[in-house]
Formats: sequence, C-alpha cells, structure tokens
Amino acid sequence: MATKRNKNQTTSSADKAHTVWLAGLGAVSIAQKRSTELLAGLAAEGRDFQARAQRLAREVGADAKAQLKGVVAPLRMHARDNARKIGVLIERGVALALDKLGVPSKSDIEALSQRMSALSRQLKATK
Repeated sequence: MATKRNKNQTTSSADKAHTVWLAGLGAVSIAQKRSTELLAGLAAEGRDFQARAQRLAREVGADAKAQLKGVVAPLRMHARDNARKIGVLIERGVALALDKLGVPSKSDIEALSQRMSALSRQLKATK
C-alpha cells in the first residue's frame, strides 16, 4: 500500500504541474488574441487621460495667472507711487544743493530772460 500512495501522489503532482502548464499556455494564447484590442483600449485610455491632464493644466494655469495678476497689480501701483515720490525727493535734493552752490534754477533763468526781453523792448521804444 505504501507504493500505491507514492504513485498516486506522484501522478496527482504531475497532473497538477501539467494543468498549471496548460493554464500558462492558455494565458499566452488569450494574451496574443486580445493584445490588439487591449493595446487599442490602452491607447484610447491614454489619449483620454492626456486630454484631461491638458485641460486641467490649462485651468490651473488660468487660475494661477488670475491670482497672480490680482496680487501683482497692487504691488505695481505701490512701486510706481514710490518711484514718483523718490523722484520728487531727488529733484528737491538736487535743487537744494544747486541753490546752496549758487547755481540758478530753470525758473530763475526764465524769469531773468523775460526781464531782459522786457528791458530790450523798453530800450527800443525809447530810441
């Protein structure tokens, strides 16, 4: 009886191995048959995913641009105001320095020019 068990166990092990082998061959056969439609399905899913990703990227980009524009606009205005203020301060400082050095300002020169024109007219009128 001991030999019958070994023979039965060996036979059932061989049957199991053969069944697994056949199942593997069946899987390969099914994969070959369905590979074309599987590949087409995967490609279609890839195209769909790519379109969704691009649409999402555009939406996120537009939202980010709008938010950035909302943040940057006040900063630009503030920078322009500061630049104007600094420009005025620099002009005042330069005018003060030139005044201390005795250099006449543009308005001083224009006033002097107008006075000279008026005096020239008076001289011509007296001749």
